[in-house]
Amino acid sequence: MQEVPEDRYYTKTHEWVKLEGDTARMGLTSYAVEELGDITYLEVKPVGTKVSQGEPIGLVESSKTTEKIYAPLSGEILELNKEAGVVEEGSDEIPMGLETITDDPYGDGWILIIKVGTDVDKELRNLLSPDEYRKLLEEHR
Repeated sequence: MQEVPEDRYYTKTHEWVKLEGDTARMGLTSYAVEELGDITYLEVKPVGTKVSQGEPIGLVESSKTTEKIYAPLSGEILELNKEAGVVEEGSDEIPMGLETITDDPYGDGWILIIKVGTDVDKELRNLLSPDEYRKLLEEHR
């Protein structure tokens, strides 16, 4: 059974988001990282970029595939988790530490922090609760 923490919301594309006051921390679910296999590269739009819920905000490459990462909420990108190897789009940085995302997707393996917009309460209704996400995972079996 996949780990699905109760303190966050989920997308159908397997991102999680956790509200922290007027910001939201986001990452990939344990299901996503398991399906991806060894993550070899992860880039997202630069700090300061305004993003809209549901739009692609980055790419994750693995030994198996390349997938888009989608914004779970609208807002402005405040911080990237460089410790976990996340790089800005167009950067020539060499990502170091990507195994953190695989090893601890709900903790130190977060991807970015967004300053959320005023529509956050309305947008949360478009996301899945932990129970709804568990049902989605059961359908994938």
